[in-house]
Amino acid sequence: KNAGERAILREEKRLAKEKKRQIETANKMLIPVSKKTNQSLGIQSFEPEGTIRLQNNRWLRVFEATEDTLCQMVGASNKLNGGMRITMHMSDESGRATCHISLMETGEIYEEVRQAYKKDEKILLEIGKIKQLSVDELMNEIAKNFLLDIRFSYASYVRGNKDWEKECFTKVTEEKAYFIAGRNYGESFITLSLPVTARAGLVNKLKKLGCEIFLGVDLNALSVEEQSDFNRNLEKKYNQRITGGVGDYINGSVLLVIICDSDDARKIVEQTVTSILESYGFMP
Repeated sequence: KNAGERAILREEKRLAKEKKRQIETANKMLIPVSKKTNQSLGIQSFEPEGTIRLQNNRWLRVFEATEDTLCQMVGASNKLNGGMRITMHMSDESGRATCHISLMETGEIYEEVRQAYKKDEKILLEIGKIKQLSVDELMNEIAKNFLLDIRFSYASYVRGNKDWEKECFTKVTEEKAYFIAGRNYGESFITLSLPVTARAGLVNKLKKLGCEIFLGVDLNALSVEEQSDFNRNLEKKYNQRITGGVGDYINGSVLLVIICDSDDARKIVEQTVTSILESYGFMP
């Protein structure tokens, strides 16, 4: 490389370093996590009230919600700036049923991200009641899902330089068709296609399976550019003009996890779950 190219590279590196410094200065009100937690969970820093900064300019907030407003929440997903995940934990056995909404925003600077959250939360609050979880509440909920009884406190965990994954997650061993978490056997299902129309009763049927069930629905509205590209590809493939406004499409996926106390129980529930999902128009 000649002297001119080397000078350009040096300047690009200097500008990148300066930009990174400015971003970190703008986010200085956030509390950094330990290096162990950053490596294991991808968390960089957080605000105690419940905003978590992840790698790749992603941000997370989690809210408690009620099951009766979920259908309307799903319907509002195309109005949101960020992505939304609805997670339900259902169990007739333990009696512990929870419903949470995770909102994911993208941005470099917390103040800009905070404004994006403000707009999205306003949309959801018009539909039903939601309560933001603090970092302590969130990590304690995660630990409960792994059947761990801990008292998470961000102050002591940061001060003790602890790995949040090690403290709040049970070690998971993956096999070909299932996984083992502690003394429990689990299996994950992801739907390859969704039904055209929704039918009531799916959640109630899943609740009666006699094991721990986690149901997750990921929803992301397509941007103007993404929808235009999608429409162009469809028009090219089928040689037909598509009419309709921007915002008609939502990228959605459904994930289901079962947790059983034995491998035999897992095999039985697996067959039942597959049958239920297929009867409702899902292809697991």
